[in-house]
Amino acid sequence: MLLLAVETSCDDSAVAVLDQDGNALAELVSTQMVHGEHGGVVPEIASRLHMTVLPGLVREVLDKSRTSLNDMDVFAATAGPGLTGSLLVGLSWTKATAFALDKPFLGINHLSAHLHIHHSSPVEFPAVALLVSGGHTMIFHMSSWSECVLLGTTRDDAAGEAFDKTAKLMGLGYPGGRIIDELARHGNPGSVALPSPMGSKKLPEFSFSGLKTAVRLVWEAGEVSPEDLSAGFRKTVCDLLVSKTMYQAGKLGAESVLVAGGVSANSLLRSEFLRECRKRNLKLFLPPVEHAMDNAVMVGRAALSALKSDPSAHSTASCNTFARWHGKMLSPLSC
Repeated sequence: MLLLAVETSCDDSAVAVLDQDGNALAELVSTQMVHGEHGGVVPEIASRLHMTVLPGLVREVLDKSRTSLNDMDVFAATAGPGLTGSLLVGLSWTKATAFALDKPFLGINHLSAHLHIHHSSPVEFPAVALLVSGGHTMIFHMSSWSECVLLGTTRDDAAGEAFDKTAKLMGLGYPGGRIIDELARHGNPGSVALPSPMGSKKLPEFSFSGLKTAVRLVWEAGEVSPEDLSAGFRKTVCDLLVSKTMYQAGKLGAESVLVAGGVSANSLLRSEFLRECRKRNLKLFLPPVEHAMDNAVMVGRAALSALKSDPSAHSTASCNTFARWHGKMLSPLSC
């Protein structure tokens, strides 16, 4: 079986061809660099660029995998959450292609897709998963790939959003997560005192707006270097993410810890999770850095997971986009 997956939830256009085991025969991601000029993603620009890039990206992936659209058995695309205009481009193209070829189509939940980047790994359940990205910061309890329950989320900003806004405040550019991570390597996190909002590890929820305010006040006082402030901010965020996730893993008797989303590329976050999971003899699953960001492989693996649970699984032509997810039980198939 061959599956073509499409991801256009924000500013990355991504396409992949996967086999039935979730291996990528070919994959490509086209990142829209123009948003750096605006200090953040401009939705209208993003959706128009998806329309320009996607057809050529599909052709290139098919060429690289030595396949054609007619060879595909299943099509899948992200339906949400994300930017509505961006989602519409990928979802509409994929639905139309599947309809024209009379092939099944699956509309995939973007959050579940991030977790399913680990679907081809030997994850042992029960597991606790941290999804941490520019738009989402969530902890899940997973009894299996088809049983995923939300434990808690952020009450305001996501961790990745906090990284980007802090970098913008300091005049470091966009996207800011990678820049702060690099600067922090050369700074002293102990040189600046920052609060840890909702810091109790027993509470599986997060808040980063107050931390951003504290960073702004320290920065405007002009008494700390960009390196030291970056180091202090990075450590505060990573300590919150790791302590809350590891507490839930111990409380729920997890065998594995999964981390996914763009912030999972952060070097300190990765090293702290490695250290804590080794201490507790837990299996840790971190995505390759290139698969931490939005990609089509994760969408394809989520679709394959849905088909493994129900070989007849499919979405109808009425499957539509959605900007936010407000559920409690997370599943790969969104509609």
